[in-house]
Amino acid sequence: MTRTMLTLSVFIGVLLHGQAAFAQESSLTIPKQPSDNIELTVHSNQAVSNPSELLAVFVGAPEHCCESRFPIAGKYRVDGNTVRFDPAFDFVKGQQYTISTRGQGADKPALEGFVIKPDQAFSSPQVTQIYPSGDDIPENTLRFYIQFSSPMQPHMATRFIKLVNENGITDDAAFMHFKQELWSEDRTRLTLLMDPGRIKRGVAQNLTLGPALLEGNRYSIIIKEGWPTANNGLSTQRYEKTFTVSKALRDLPSTNSWQIDAPETQTKGPLTLRFDRPFDQQLLKKAIRVLDSSGQIIAGNMTVDDNETRWQFTPDSVWQSDSIQVEVDARLEDVAGNNFRELMDHAITAKARDVDQHTIVVKLKSSSGDDA
Repeated sequence: MTRTMLTLSVFIGVLLHGQAAFAQESSLTIPKQPSDNIELTVHSNQAVSNPSELLAVFVGAPEHCCESRFPIAGKYRVDGNTVRFDPAFDFVKGQQYTISTRGQGADKPALEGFVIKPDQAFSSPQVTQIYPSGDDIPENTLRFYIQFSSPMQPHMATRFIKLVNENGITDDAAFMHFKQELWSEDRTRLTLLMDPGRIKRGVAQNLTLGPALLEGNRYSIIIKEGWPTANNGLSTQRYEKTFTVSKALRDLPSTNSWQIDAPETQTKGPLTLRFDRPFDQQLLKKAIRVLDSSGQIIAGNMTVDDNETRWQFTPDSVWQSDSIQVEVDARLEDVAGNNFRELMDHAITAKARDVDQHTIVVKLKSSSGDDA
C-alpha cells in the first residue's frame, strides 16, 4: 500500500509484553488515499502485543462511535513497536471513518476521525432502483436491494427506511436489524433482509406476527428524505416503491422451466434465458456462465432485465461453436431464497439435493449466410 499519509500525535494506553498498559506519546498515520494503510508507532523499545485491541477502525464519525458497532475487517502487521492496519477493502472516498486507539486499563478509547477527500463533490444523492424491480412480487420475498447514486452514510437504515401497508401502517419488525449493515464495497447498494422468521411457516415470529407480506395486498418501501451521503455533504429526497404481493414461491427452481433463445453462429447476437420466476438480481450477475463446446469460458457482457426474469449474454467475439454450454450455479436463488438444492422454507428433516451446478447444452442456430 502507498504511504501518502498525514502524521498526528496522540496519547494512548499501550499494551506491552510483560508490562501493564501505560500512557505515552505515540504517532498515528492517517490515510489520504483509498489504498493507504494506517500506522501506529509506539515510542518504546518493547514490542507491542494484541494489535486489534490497541487499534481499530470504524465507519462513521467519532461522535457516533463506537458502541455496538463492529470494526472494519482487515489485517494487522506488527514490526517492532509499529502496528500497521491494512483494510480488507480500500477506504471509500468521502466516507467518514474513526480510528479508535485504546490501551489496557484505559477508561475510554482515543478517537480520531478522518475522511479521504473525493475527487469531486458528490451530486445530490438519489435512490436509483429497488430490487426486486417488479410491481408484483411473491409473498415470501426474502431480500431487497436499495441502489443509490452516491456512497451513503451507513447505520442509517432503521432511521430512514420503512415498510408501510396500504392502510399506512408501518411494520417495524419486517426487516432484520444488524449491527453491521449489509453494504456493497462502495456503499452504493444496501441489502435489506426480510426477517426469515416472518417467512418460515410454523416458527415463533410467523405465528405471533404473521407474514410481513400478504398475498393480494399492496405495500410501499419508503426511503425518507434526509439520508446523508458518506461525506455528510448532501442528502436524499424521498423515494417510494409500491408493489402488490402475489402467491408465495414454494417449489424449487428448475432450468427445465426456462425458455432459451439461441443466437446464430458467426454472429454476436445475444443468448437469452427467460425464467418462470424472478431471481435474485445480484446472484444472477455471477451464478451463470457460458462456455464453448470444449469447456472454455466465453468472454462477454451480461445484462438482467424484465423484472429479473430475463438474462442476456452478448459475446465479445462472434459465436464459433455449433453448440455452447450454460453453467448454472446451484446456489442461485429466486427472490424467495429458494435455490436448486433446497427451499428456504424447508422441513427440518428435508435433505438438500446433492448438486453443485446444472449444465444446459444449447445448440446454436445456423447463420443466415450458411442458409444462402
